[in-house]
Amino acid sequence: MRTSIAAALAAALATGSLAASGAAPSGDAAHGKALFMSEGCFACHGTVGHGEPYGPRLAPKPLVWEAFVHQLRHPRSSMPPYSPKYVNDKDLADIYAYLESIPAGPKASEIPLLKD
Repeated sequence: MRTSIAAALAAALATGSLAASGAAPSGDAAHGKALFMSEGCFACHGTVGHGEPYGPRLAPKPLVWEAFVHQLRHPRSSMPPYSPKYVNDKDLADIYAYLESIPAGPKASEIPLLKD
């Protein structure tokens, strides 16, 4: 499985379909949040990317940029593909910035109700 993901990323980089730099472009997290809601991402991944029965957890700590873009452009599951005509690269960077901005929730040991 890990080998197939690495091979897919290598192929995408070789064809130029992903940024070769490896680093995510800077994005606007507030605009990314608006896009995450308006494009319907929340319906499968939850409003803060925590995952739902239909979509995996995206935040905190999202996939690396290249894997994120590849999954959106060429999904390997039942997720619909989002071509650049539908969600451009700047908007993807904004959505990614939003996902990166989501902090981890508290540890169970830090939740007063769970201490007793």
